[in-house]
Amino acid sequence: MSHAILLGLVMGAFFNINQAFSLAIFAISFAFITQSLSQTRYFSRGLIVMILSYFCVAVAIIFNDLTLKDFNFNSYIFGDILSVGSFEVKCLAAIALVVIFYVIFAFKKILLINLNQDLAKISGIKIEFWNLSFLILLALTIAFSLQIIGIFLMTALLILPAALARIFSSSALQMIVISVAISMIISASAFLFASNYDLKVGSTIIASFCSIFIIALFLKKS
Repeated sequence: MSHAILLGLVMGAFFNINQAFSLAIFAISFAFITQSLSQTRYFSRGLIVMILSYFCVAVAIIFNDLTLKDFNFNSYIFGDILSVGSFEVKCLAAIALVVIFYVIFAFKKILLINLNQDLAKISGIKIEFWNLSFLILLALTIAFSLQIIGIFLMTALLILPAALARIFSSSALQMIVISVAISMIISASAFLFASNYDLKVGSTIIASFCSIFIIALFLKKS
């Protein structure tokens, strides 16, 4: 999904719209389209997101070639923390608070939906509403984080902490807590290491996560 946000950035630059506003509109639109297409029984939501993401990246590049010509993709692929303003930081802080409250309130509902949708329906849970709200929140989080950490690192941070936490956890709640703790510790340590040795921060963080994941997996198997 993080790759798809590139189209929102290009469209915002073309129409000269405030970046934060264009990202928010695109993220919400992407979530609605994904939720609508995910109603089919032929394909999973993950596959729908992947196809839409590739489509958005392709259209963004084509649109840039035809119109803008000089849009700087690199700052969004690898991140550019120096270009982030106070408004973007405030938006991220607000989204972080919303995510915390959302997890506290909707954790059991989202978990039941993913485990057994039939049981969730019987329990009176509005599956479409909670799936859509989750997608919107995820899309907004990605959209406002993209300029700081970039697509490269964002994609990794969506997968690696959860994958690593799954090795050590025995429940969904443990997995969330461990993934957050692991993410903060490894990211901070890798950032300091990269700063001391003049390395690329994103690459160092990803390499650290992958190395620890491989080691943990071998230790778990043995």
